[in-house]
Amino acid sequence: MYNENDNFNVGYGMSEIKPQIQPEPGKGKEPKKKKNIFFKIIASVVCAVLLGGVAGVACYGVSYAGYVLFPIKSAAEAKPGSAGALTDGENQTQGNISYVDNSEAKKDITATVYDVSDIVDAVISSVVAINGTYTESVNNGFFGSQTYQSTVSGSGIIIGRNDEELLIVTNAHVIDGVEDLAVTFYDGNEAQVDVKGYKNNPDLAVLAMKLSDVPSGTKYSIATFGDSSKVRVGEAAIAVGNSMGYGISVTTGCISALDKTILIENVEYKNLIQTDAAINPGNSGGALFNAYGEVIGINSAKMTNTQVEGMGYAISISSVKDIIEELSLMEPRVQLSEEERGYLGIKGVTITESISQTYNRPAGVEIRSVTKGSAADKAGLVQYDVIISFDGATVKTINELVDKLSYYAIGEEVEVEYYHLTADGTYEKNTATVTLVEKPE
Repeated sequence: MYNENDNFNVGYGMSEIKPQIQPEPGKGKEPKKKKNIFFKIIASVVCAVLLGGVAGVACYGVSYAGYVLFPIKSAAEAKPGSAGALTDGENQTQGNISYVDNSEAKKDITATVYDVSDIVDAVISSVVAINGTYTESVNNGFFGSQTYQSTVSGSGIIIGRNDEELLIVTNAHVIDGVEDLAVTFYDGNEAQVDVKGYKNNPDLAVLAMKLSDVPSGTKYSIATFGDSSKVRVGEAAIAVGNSMGYGISVTTGCISALDKTILIENVEYKNLIQTDAAINPGNSGGALFNAYGEVIGINSAKMTNTQVEGMGYAISISSVKDIIEELSLMEPRVQLSEEERGYLGIKGVTITESISQTYNRPAGVEIRSVTKGSAADKAGLVQYDVIISFDGATVKTINELVDKLSYYAIGEEVEVEYYHLTADGTYEKNTATVTLVEKPE
């Protein structure tokens, strides 16, 4: 589509065509005698040869400059400090042209900018799909609150094994409030997993699968961590994960920026790697690999905006190695029976983000009543306090809090973070340690 005011360059690359004006009969100069047609043909041929030669030299120069500035490199060549040709092949000649035969050397190339299949083959079995169910509470106004169960999908990276367990790292938000957690390996085998430990900031969790639960014949590999402190902007990036819950898939791109900080639901996340490799729902917790098949990041978030494309973020692996190690050493938690579970002693409601913004109240679980002599009462929690964190994990709904309590036994001490409504109508953040008690009759 165009309009009359648009400017166009018509006939770009062609000579301007002018009308041929013929003199009127009997006026002007007499036409010159025709030259010998043989000489005209010779002259045309000579001009064509000269122009062809000049064009050929120009094209060769441009091609050579392009090769020098933007060479296609293999993974081996891409290592910092390396340069030069792929290998020293055998010199060959064809007519007057000399060239190097690298056909044998090319067999050693693991990948080029256009092909990462060799790298993917080596690492894809170290990434797993994570699935579970999530119970969501929705306020339907006149009809009251109703609960729905939905399926949750995410990704994880196999990071190690001990004498009894296979260890998997993922994002905390992938498993937060999720029940019936299961892992699907790249070959399709599936097994249940337990949560070993998690931290909402920097959004990490470690899962454990008993080796005895790994299906016989399952093919998997353990990922290798790279040094993300040495990553450079412009390097290749390969994202592997359970995109949209459809199974393990691969996207590619480059490192767009380093040491980024973003704000998600008022929580600040630091030391992030930005990439233009597509990060889609379900990719969270998956791996961001470099050109050597090393994990340099854990895919966590993407910028969602109609004006934005290709802004995904991964947690820099070098910045969280110690945290992953700490979580890996924790004892995995399993859901306890009703008789074994600790009791907090509150009744509460969910303050959603929309309610929070409308009424200027913190989002979380607002306490409506506290049972006298309960764990909450002894810790100093009162009506209208808003619980936002339980044992270091963010709490957004009353259902999440109930679910978390199902993993804690009677007598356990747990740190609770909450907002307290002061006399002047403002909220102040406090922390209390509660000792869970037995549920009263």
